[in-house]
Amino acid sequence: MNDRINWMDWAKFLAVALTIPVHIPHAIGDQPVTYFEVFLLACLMFNSGYLKKERTNLKEEVKKYWHQLGIPYIIYNILFYPYWLIKFYSEHDSMPNLSEAMRPIYGALLLQANTDYACELNPVTWFIAALFIMHLLLDGMTVLGDTIFHKKNWIIRTVPMWLLSFLGMGIYVAHKAGYVPSHFVVIGIAKSLVFYYMGFLCRKYHAFETCDFKKDAIKFVITLIVSIVLFNYHASIESNFTLHMVSYFPAVLFGLLSFIYFCKLLNSIHSKTIVNYSNGTMVFIGLHWMLTGIVRYGILKPIFQVPTEYIYTPLEAYALGLLVTILLYPIILFFQAKMPWMLGKRYIT
Repeated sequence: MNDRINWMDWAKFLAVALTIPVHIPHAIGDQPVTYFEVFLLACLMFNSGYLKKERTNLKEEVKKYWHQLGIPYIIYNILFYPYWLIKFYSEHDSMPNLSEAMRPIYGALLLQANTDYACELNPVTWFIAALFIMHLLLDGMTVLGDTIFHKKNWIIRTVPMWLLSFLGMGIYVAHKAGYVPSHFVVIGIAKSLVFYYMGFLCRKYHAFETCDFKKDAIKFVITLIVSIVLFNYHASIESNFTLHMVSYFPAVLFGLLSFIYFCKLLNSIHSKTIVNYSNGTMVFIGLHWMLTGIVRYGILKPIFQVPTEYIYTPLEAYALGLLVTILLYPIILFFQAKMPWMLGKRYIT
């Protein structure tokens, strides 16, 4: 507990909690849902990069990633499968045949791919797989940089990772232009690797380490205003592909910065509940899609007659997101006490 970064606990909690309403069906352009949708992934990736420790023993690191990310990815997809079957039955009034039943299994094995023979199972778990790959990329590029530029300073040795990050940005632009097919993990890494690496470098160089309420408040207001201006500009020039894409990453960057400074403003507020939520971010990722579906189809639809295709207003989306966040808390506490591997941990601590 002494090594915890309190503002990062807030950042981890808020990033995953705000992701829930973003995943609830809402009208395109609805605010503030769409605004958050633009940069929340960058926040999640930045947090992960910030907390990534420098490579020591690559073999041990891979083992650690397997326990932190590989095992949870498998378990949360296994848990999701019965829900998928029930949802399939409710939509088709019959159980899937063997070929249909295997499609989500193949999709999960292909890291939530959608093809002629596969479909996504637990869609949000693509993030877990992407994080696994990015940890390996960072370790691999660090080794490559040390090998090529071993006599240079550390900044020069980061060149391979920066080149890979900018390549990812190019792949994302090519995807938006229609040249690269969609795949959750590939596109997710492409659009956010640069922010993951920024998080890693910020921790290495002790950026955001100290908190000053007045200074952070001023920086929050400035970055928030800039992010809103850039976001609105980005949204208003969608017909101009070049300007639309050029403005995308700056809009995300300033949205990320405003999020960081807001979380730093909360640094003096210590809460065991927030720490527990922070420890349980893996539970958010693995279960919130299913739990949201259970609430929508098991409660709102039969009891309140909310149609399946209903498009939620921003207020309704955030209310439903809050409900799911509350329902996840006892699950997180149970996993912390009895099943730590569900949180990406090897042992009970």
